[in-house]
Order: sequence, then structure tokens, then C-alpha cells
Amino acid sequence: MKKTILVLMLTCLLTFAGSAGAAMSGGMMGSVTHSVMMGGGMNMTNSGGFGMMNGVEGSPVVASDGTAYLVSHNLTSSAGSVPNSNSFQSTVSAITPSGQVDTITLKGIVSRPVVYDNILVATASLPDESNYDLVGSLGSSSTGQSVLYAITLPITPSTVPVAVTLDGQFASVPVITADKVYVTTTDFGNAMMQGNTTFSGRYGNFNFNNTGTAKSYLYIINFNGSLAAKIQLQ
Repeated sequence: MKKTILVLMLTCLLTFAGSAGAAMSGGMMGSVTHSVMMGGGMNMTNSGGFGMMNGVEGSPVVASDGTAYLVSHNLTSSAGSVPNSNSFQSTVSAITPSGQVDTITLKGIVSRPVVYDNILVATASLPDESNYDLVGSLGSSSTGQSVLYAITLPITPSTVPVAVTLDGQFASVPVITADKVYVTTTDFGNAMMQGNTTFSGRYGNFNFNNTGTAKSYLYIINFNGSLAAKIQLQ
């Protein structure tokens, strides 16, 4: 019963925020692209995109209805540039057992998702905040942030993720336990992105702490999007 109540709370939050954000932002939905394809669209390439050697995003997350969720990454910036919200593009794909593929494309490095009942939860590092309906800020800065976002499934042409911002440019895969969402964030790109060869191939030698101000955090977030705890790790 407790789990059902929490899911209903989150679903209501997502529905309200998605409707309000769409009404207020007008063209925001144009920043999220959606496509339906049969038997293709996974962008299997040797450099970037989906691949078994492309970190944990190469493995599927499977929901109770058999739908598999995959994440692929592509570089969208020139070599040697400082990584920012225009450096990467990520595609979250939902593949049903019948072969239908629905996708949502977001700027930044989207993490491997977690599916909790009918909610998909993930993080995005180096995000473009215009891709989301932001319903809160859990950080102390307006720059150099990642996001934790949620989507009510299934993915549809009108899907716009609901998100809260977090301090730290790079965010981990979220973990849901004890009725809360746990996420670690950091300004050290190399530390967080070691398993992502798309990222390390471009920025493996980049000095993310050249200002001496890089920090790392553990976030514990309630299902309604409020902050339960924020612990600075370094």
C-alpha cells in the first residue's frame, strides 16, 4: 500500500508538471524528438552511439511488461572543446517484445535508467535544461549542474521529462531504495564517466579540476522531488 501511494504521488507530480510546463513553455516540446520505428533506429556504429563496448548504457533495462530500455550516446562537439550541454546527444529507446521502438532524444549524457512500476527514472550529465520541465532545484548554483528526471511510461510523442537540478556536472545511475532516490554527483568527469568510452575517448585527458573548486555529493531525494539529504563527499 505504501509503495502504491508513493507511485501515485510521483505520477501526479509528473502529470501536473508536464501539463503546466507544456502550457507555459510553448515550444519546449520541440526540444525533445520522438520517433516510432520497426526493426531499426539503434544507431549501431563503431564510434559513438550504441555499442557493447560503450559502457553500461549498452545493457538493457527490462520492465515487467517485457519492454527493454536502452541508452545510446553520440558526440556533437568538435575535438578539444570544453565539455558542455552541446557536447553529447543521448537517445533513450523503448523496445517492446513485438518490435516497436519508441525513442526520446536529449542533449547531454543520459544514464542507464531505472524502471519503477510505470515510471522511468534517470540522470543527465551536461544537460540542456530546456529539454525538461524543471520542477525544482536541489543545488546551490545555477551553472554546472546535472539533472534527475522522471518519465511516466509509455513514451509518447508528447513526452517531456520532469526534472530537478543537482549540483555537480556529472551524475550517477540513480538507485531507488527505502522509498527514496539516491544519486551521486561530481564535477570530476573522468571519475564518473570511466565506463563510458564515448566520453573517455574524447575527454580522457581533460583536467576537470583546473580551478581547484570541483566537488562531489551524495543526494537522497524523496519521491515528491524534495530533498531528503545532500552530503558533500569532497
